[in-house]
Amino acid sequence: MRSFDELVHASGLAEATTPLDDLAVLAAVQQCYGLGGDLRRIATEKDDTFELRTDTAQRLLVKISGPAESPEVVNLQTEAILHVSGTAPSLPVPTLTAGSDGRYEYDIASMIGDHTSRILRIMAFLDGVPLASHDPTPGQLAVVGSAHAQLASALSSFTHAEQRRVLAWDLRYIPVLRELVCRVDEPGRRARAAAVIDAFEAAISKHGIALKHHVVHGDFSPHNVLVDPTRPGYLTGVIDFGDVNDTPEVFDVAIALSNQLDPYADDPWAGAMNMFTGYARTRPLDHDEILLLPTAVVARSLQRALIAHWRASHDPIRAEYVLSHARNDWAVIERLRPATWHTVIERVVAVNSSDEIGMS
Repeated sequence: MRSFDELVHASGLAEATTPLDDLAVLAAVQQCYGLGGDLRRIATEKDDTFELRTDTAQRLLVKISGPAESPEVVNLQTEAILHVSGTAPSLPVPTLTAGSDGRYEYDIASMIGDHTSRILRIMAFLDGVPLASHDPTPGQLAVVGSAHAQLASALSSFTHAEQRRVLAWDLRYIPVLRELVCRVDEPGRRARAAAVIDAFEAAISKHGIALKHHVVHGDFSPHNVLVDPTRPGYLTGVIDFGDVNDTPEVFDVAIALSNQLDPYADDPWAGAMNMFTGYARTRPLDHDEILLLPTAVVARSLQRALIAHWRASHDPIRAEYVLSHARNDWAVIERLRPATWHTVIERVVAVNSSDEIGMS
């Protein structure tokens, strides 16, 4: 990928989007699924997503792909969900709803007056609240980490023609973000951003050759994990397979852990280590993956900070949503500098090789 512009075009992020008319969406739902009811829009990065309360009080999730997202990539997401449902039935992923003729996907472009494919899917609306809205215990974070590892194992046997899609959020493309660093106003931030990219490139050069890769969820964030503290199992849902792709598994782990960093805590890595405890107990990492992990975790924070601010200026309608997911990232980059990462590697090694996992 030669430039950032090419990267975002290939990822379907280049164009500002206009929200679809709710009544047109409801008419398409009626035509394809025979369902009616009330729609409530849910903020998302690039598609149109709604909660549907049907006339029979059923609660469903309605998703319509963005205008720059190909039907083939949408099918990759659909098939990944179906594969996980069949391979790891204990994992709470959304159940897809079949339409009137038994299909899971419908191109509704002609129904809504669009000239590009817009794929409609409906799935179960899972119970629970986002992990981001709950303050989990170390043991609860370990439960979430274990579920993430089970998801990685399930997806490791999944293949699809579009799995090697180009995705701006794939950590493989961190070096491309140098183009955005020069747009950062504050000189100190520019220097720290460049240092993170330098460290990432050096780590990939040294440890990246042997990394195992396969299809991964791609965005195992606290906004895409649903929980219920009153239930014994705690985890109630893993949602949003919109970033599923084939990339090194350690990058998928890094994405999950980056969301648990707290740059204002005495130990900013505590939450990430608690989550990794559960992951490693179920699916330990290899040596080269461990050496790369802290670099990749902080690189994800930089990636989110840079792309979120670019997206906010490029697509103002979705600015609030994308910026809300990146509010602490510059603080992370300031606090967790490359010179400190060797101590984190020691902690990761200790957790990865430990047979004693606290679940308090």
